[in-house]
Amino acid sequence: MKRLFSAVLLLCALCYAASARTPELRFNDGGKFKVLQLTDLHLVGGYDAEASKTLKQVKEFVRDEKPDLIAVTGDVISHGVNSGYLLDRFLKTIDSLDIPFFIVFGNHDQEQELTKAQMASRITACRNSVNVIGENGELADMRVPVKTHNGGEDALELYLLDSHTSIDDESPLADMHIRYEWFTFDQVWWIRNEFRKSAEEHGKVLPSAAFFHIPLPEFLEAWERTTSEYFTHNNVDGVRGEYGGHSRMNSGMFAAMFEAGSIMAVLCGHDHDSDFIVNHYGISLIYGRCSGNDPTYHHLLPGARVIEFREGRREFSTWIREENGKISYVNDYSDGVLK
Repeated sequence: MKRLFSAVLLLCALCYAASARTPELRFNDGGKFKVLQLTDLHLVGGYDAEASKTLKQVKEFVRDEKPDLIAVTGDVISHGVNSGYLLDRFLKTIDSLDIPFFIVFGNHDQEQELTKAQMASRITACRNSVNVIGENGELADMRVPVKTHNGGEDALELYLLDSHTSIDDESPLADMHIRYEWFTFDQVWWIRNEFRKSAEEHGKVLPSAAFFHIPLPEFLEAWERTTSEYFTHNNVDGVRGEYGGHSRMNSGMFAAMFEAGSIMAVLCGHDHDSDFIVNHYGISLIYGRCSGNDPTYHHLLPGARVIEFREGRREFSTWIREENGKISYVNDYSDGVLK
C-alpha cells in the first residue's frame, strides 16, 4: 500500500511539474504572434534518408521564419517499423529548437507500435511542449491562451483538438464509404463550454483559432461554393489537388465555432495535395502544406504554412514557406475575408 501511495504521489508530482513548466505564449513587442504549421511529415521506418531530409527542412523553416510557436497538425510518423525511434528523433529535433510547440495526432500516428498514451507521455516530457495529458492518459483537447505583448492579459486563444483516425476496413461504416472518424458529441460539448467559459472569464469574445488534422466537411462545401455566383464572398487561394479526406459525418463542430463567434481560422492537414484557404461564413478554413519527404503521394513541394496573428484584432497574415526557400500565397485576412 505504501509503495502504491508513493507511486501515486510521484505521478502527481511529475504531472504538476510538467504543467508548471508549460511555456507561456505571448505576442511580441510589435503586436504579432507567428505560428509555423508543420503537417504530414510522415516519417517512415526504413526511409532514413527521407526522414533526415525532412528534419533538416524543419530546422530550416524555423531558422527562416523564427516563429513564436510551432504547430504540428498530425501524421508525424507513418507506416513502417521503429515508430518509437522516429518519434523520439523528431521530438529531440523540435525540442532542441527552444521554441514552444504542440502536436495534435493524425490518423496515421496512432496506427503504429506506440499507443496514443505512450506517445503523449513522450511529447509532454519535452521541455518546450505546450501539450498536457488528459484524464484518459492521451493528449488532451486544449484551450491555450496567448498573452498580450506585455503579458498582462489574454489576447488570443488556440484550440487543439484530436480529430481521431481512419475507419477500420472491417467496420460496417467502411461499407458505407465512411473512411474517417469525426469529432464526438463530447468534444463538441466541450468546445461549446470552453467558448462560454472564455467569454465569461474575459468579459468579451476573444479571437481564436483551431488546429487539428482531418478537415471538416465544410472545407469541401466552402470550396465548391467558390464557383457559385451566389457566394462571391468566398475568397479562395491555393491548390485543391484532391477531392478531400474529410469525414462524411458532420459532427456540428463548425456550427459550434460559428455560433460562438470567436474562431477566425481553422487549420488542418491530412490532404497532401491541397494547401488552399477559403472563407466560410466568416471563418477561414486553411490547409497546411504537406511538410514531409516520405514515399506517399504528394505533388506539391514540401513546405510549412505560416500564420501571423495581430494583437487585439481579428486579423492575420498567412503564407507558405517551401523547401526551396520560396514564399507563396501571401495574403491578409480580416474576419475570414481576404483584405
